[in-house]
Amino acid sequence: MKRLALDELLKWYKSNKRKPLVIWGARQVGKTYLIKTLFGDQYLDDYVYIDLKRDEESCAYFKETVDPTKYLTYIEAKFNKKISNECPLIIDEVQTCSNVLTALKYFNQDYSDLPIIVTGSLVRTALQFGDNKDVLYPVGKIHSVNLYPLGFEEYLLNTNEKLLDIIKEAYKTKNALDDGLHQVALNALYDYLSVGGMPEILNTFLETKSYIETEEVVNDIYDNYLADMASYVKSVEQILKNRAVYENVFSQLNKKNKNFKVSQVEKGKSNRDYSNAYEWLSLAKIIHKSSNKMGKVTLPLTSDDSGLFRLYLMDESLFVHQSNIKRTDFIVHDKRNDMAGIFYENYVANELVAKDIPLYYWTGKNENEVEFIAESNGRVVPIEVKKGKGKMNSLSAFRNHNPKSLAIKISSNNYGYDEEQQLLTLPLYMTFLLADDISKGNL
Repeated sequence: MKRLALDELLKWYKSNKRKPLVIWGARQVGKTYLIKTLFGDQYLDDYVYIDLKRDEESCAYFKETVDPTKYLTYIEAKFNKKISNECPLIIDEVQTCSNVLTALKYFNQDYSDLPIIVTGSLVRTALQFGDNKDVLYPVGKIHSVNLYPLGFEEYLLNTNEKLLDIIKEAYKTKNALDDGLHQVALNALYDYLSVGGMPEILNTFLETKSYIETEEVVNDIYDNYLADMASYVKSVEQILKNRAVYENVFSQLNKKNKNFKVSQVEKGKSNRDYSNAYEWLSLAKIIHKSSNKMGKVTLPLTSDDSGLFRLYLMDESLFVHQSNIKRTDFIVHDKRNDMAGIFYENYVANELVAKDIPLYYWTGKNENEVEFIAESNGRVVPIEVKKGKGKMNSLSAFRNHNPKSLAIKISSNNYGYDEEQQLLTLPLYMTFLLADDISKGNL
């Protein structure tokens, strides 16, 4: 399975000024496959791979020291290989031994020529909520890559690369696809929304074409995430809070006021009572938090003290699972038309996060809201997400408080631009290209 992160990994490996590389990500997003199968097996003649969950002996040794010289002496003796540019060191599941993170600082200082790759899930939760709070995080001494489930671009990269090229060219030349191709692209997006981008789930669907078998894998991963919430958290009360927040993401987005309210999870409680739960889930990268902005928006975008926020799930397959709708509803035209807009909103949130764009939304009077606002090239870009045409009253309200500039509407409609309104209409399947432009400051 092709992953775009491989290009970044190869660029790092070829650099003359590289730092130890740390690949962050939630469980099951494909970190091990990326570093071991795609990078190690395909691009290296040799490498040393250590799985700290399975290699208890190495894990125990690393917990006793952060000295990189001792690490190398131990590793080279154990594997009978010399770590070098031709034989990189890959350490997986670093959350099992957080001392390795501290050691990376000294690797960067003393062995800057050696390629060291480390991966882990729940690492930041282990440091902040576990028994490893005294571990020295190597700020400025590592290069970080965030890995997420496959986005729609990667989905097409693995299923229909020709269609991907057509979509990219249309966006680049600012042209709409003809009606037939537009529908083909939308259908591909709906297929993606039904199964999401978790590698194991997606592989199961592509190999079996069975929604029943796919749902079985989704159930397993969903249950594993719930089980993980007992990791590095000793308080039973905190575990229950983590699970309660996670399991209520869809239901809270599916109400008229989409702000997450703890009082609807547990009566008599406020958001402050559950703040550790939001933080734990965000650090674990299995939810994404969007902060509220009101009135005039100033740059840089930062979280206000209003206490209002929304939560999104990090993958469409898990979001569909929480909703209890049938996955086949995405491919049945009438069912699709009746589907709530929050499915598309959750998708857009994930496409933005995949480009490391922080999430914000805007609210005004009379229930006006703009689903997302982003900063690009020194200006605020409002982004509305609609199922179809939809009214743009909220955009008008937003512009009453903020300078008129480019606005984006993402929907099932084809590409178009209204010069008078400075409104760019993008089809849902072009969201990843918009996110890329925002992240690069190209808008």
